[in-house]
Amino acid sequence: MEKNEKLIAFAKEMKEGFQLVKEKRDDEAIKKLQPFIELMRKSGAPHIRLFSTYSIAQIRTGELEGFMQTYAEVKEMEPKNEEERKLKQQLDGFFNNLMEELQKEEGHSS
Repeated sequence: MEKNEKLIAFAKEMKEGFQLVKEKRDDEAIKKLQPFIELMRKSGAPHIRLFSTYSIAQIRTGELEGFMQTYAEVKEMEPKNEEERKLKQQLDGFFNNLMEELQKEEGHSS
């Protein structure tokens, strides 16, 4: 019973993190999701939804290095369904926009 309760609490925390990103409360979302990200990194478990959601919060808070790392990890993951495929595509969009912005900035500074 105890183990089950922990799993339910674990899932609830993760869902709350996803919801925070939906509400664009990205700083709170990062705090909420970070322990799960670290756990998944340690165990090597690919979780596209978690990593994608986390990286969206990272890019929106301007945490570009963190976003790049998380994005690179998601690129290595194999989508298991349509939702995961769409999440990866959405992240590609964020990445491409970021690269375009960075190129524009470089163009202005020289």
